Amino acid sequence: MSKNDCQRHSSCVTARRDYWLLYFLCLPLFLAAALVSRVLPARWRPWPPSTRTARSIFGEARAAADAYLPYAMMS
Repeated sequence: MSKNDCQRHSSCVTARRDYWLLYFLCLPLFLAAALVSRVLPARWRPWPPSTRTARSIFGEARAAADAYLPYAMMS
């Protein structure tokens, strides 16, 4: 199915809408987790520090949402 066919197909439109709804509902949770991880001492953080360049708090929240939400949409 091409991209244009998918845009016209109602299940694709519904799935896209559901993904973005879930994304914007979960983003505050990931933002809170990023804020807490910045406040905690390094040894208490839930995940090890990354070797990548430092991200903003919003960047960390978006990266977490982008990493975890596709698993929620699998069915």
